[in-house]
Amino acid sequence: MLLALLAGGQASYAQAALEVAAAPPVAAAQASPPDNNLRTFFTAPEVVLPKLYEAAIAHSGEIARLDAMHSVAEADVKLARKRLLNMLALTGSYTYGTLPYFATAETSASPVYQANPFNLGARAQFSTGVGLALPLDLLATRRTTIMRQEYVVDQAAAQRRTQEAAIRQVVIVQYQALALARATQQNAQEALQSANVSRQIADRRFKQGEIQVDDQMAAMDYYSKAQLGYEEARNKYQTAQLLLEDLIGMPITSISLAAK
Repeated sequence: MLLALLAGGQASYAQAALEVAAAPPVAAAQASPPDNNLRTFFTAPEVVLPKLYEAAIAHSGEIARLDAMHSVAEADVKLARKRLLNMLALTGSYTYGTLPYFATAETSASPVYQANPFNLGARAQFSTGVGLALPLDLLATRRTTIMRQEYVVDQAAAQRRTQEAAIRQVVIVQYQALALARATQQNAQEALQSANVSRQIADRRFKQGEIQVDDQMAAMDYYSKAQLGYEEARNKYQTAQLLLEDLIGMPITSISLAAK
């Protein structure tokens, strides 16, 4: 029906097309302005993707957690190497008072006991010492314990590499989804503009009595469907853009400017 409508009014179509071309765009794609930065963003994935990887990894909370685990594992290695110091003890004491057994001793070999220590003179006494208690099992397993902690460090590093690979895969999927959503939105915008031209032609021909109400309603229905399709495409594009920006922690325009 629309083909017959267009075929029956070529002159009207040309005039209406000129009027539509001179008018402002029906629905400008505000989410994807046609600037050079975004064109580079979508046409040079080999430049943009590495920067997206870097931003997503730096923004990842899981990566931050794994880095903290790695730091804890390295600290445990240092503690395991210094564990022998826990068995080393330095002791010291200081006392001041009377010493009943030795207070009246003429020589150290013949001390005289005094029943009343208050008759004795007070004196100070110092004592120091160093002690080392080293269990044999600790000494025998020291090297193994250190190696075990070093394995934990290697495990934390491997987990970080695994998480980085997973983040890169998510970035690739989300970037491709955004690129597809942008292409779909552009196609829907062109369809909407074409439907708008057809609607204006139908309105003009209906006023001139060249077509029936059913033909005009068909053009209106086609325009309504095109408008709905454009809104759905725009919504999908915005959703894909927001998801990618949430993943990398910054607007995509920042990435595109860096990748220019």
